Amino acid sequence: MKRFDFGSNWQTFSDRFIDRHRLDVATRSLQLLLEKDTLNGVSFLDVGCGSGLFSIAAHQLGASRVTGIDINPRCIEVSKRNRDHLAPGAPISFVRASVLTPQPLTGFGVFDVVYAWGSLHHTGAMWEAIRNAAARVNTGGSLVVAIYNKDFTSPVWKAIKWLYNQLPSLIQRIMVLLFAGIIYVAKFLVTWRNPLEKERGMDFWVDVIDWVGGFPYEYATPDEVEKFVCNQGFLLHRYVAAQVPTGCNEFVFIRSTSPN
Repeated sequence: MKRFDFGSNWQTFSDRFIDRHRLDVATRSLQLLLEKDTLNGVSFLDVGCGSGLFSIAAHQLGASRVTGIDINPRCIEVSKRNRDHLAPGAPISFVRASVLTPQPLTGFGVFDVVYAWGSLHHTGAMWEAIRNAAARVNTGGSLVVAIYNKDFTSPVWKAIKWLYNQLPSLIQRIMVLLFAGIIYVAKFLVTWRNPLEKERGMDFWVDVIDWVGGFPYEYATPDEVEKFVCNQGFLLHRYVAAQVPTGCNEFVFIRSTSPN
């Protein structure tokens, strides 16, 4: 199965766009989602860290132990470079690891916040990935996940993403150009906001490449995610619905029982 190279896309984003302003935007979005002004003394695990931006944001908010993991080696390289640029000397660890592999994941111990925004649905085994991420949350800690919403168009997008990864690079670029216009118009009509004004420190054009090519690709209804995670010993604390039908639903769960 051909997978999308998320590392290459994050490198492009980092080279062109990551700066202090992007970090500030990411930090603010983390505060809003967690409804916390600071993370003083909190341990933070970033699952699928991508560019490392939100690991760095957690450190900026006072997290005492920050670890970012990603299966893509380029993501780890890019994350380290962004750390050294935006937070020189910061004790943030970036480690190549898969959320689908019990070891070395269990070796990291448990964390007060496990943050997996938009990553677990790209593993190829989403429910197993959610279960393994949830197992890293300390009692009373938070599991933050963002999962693609299940829509009647979801199977179509899955086919598009699969096809993209089978094609030569020239055809891929043409696909991205075609879909950029479609996605721009669709998002504007649904949200009545300029899609170029991205939140969470992202960039629209890099995001389009991720959206068209991001495979593996899975999705679920909000009820499916809530039921599954609550069965792992959590309570739903906060839910933010996707802005567009196939966008990411955001969840903040609190662990109510001791992790295994």
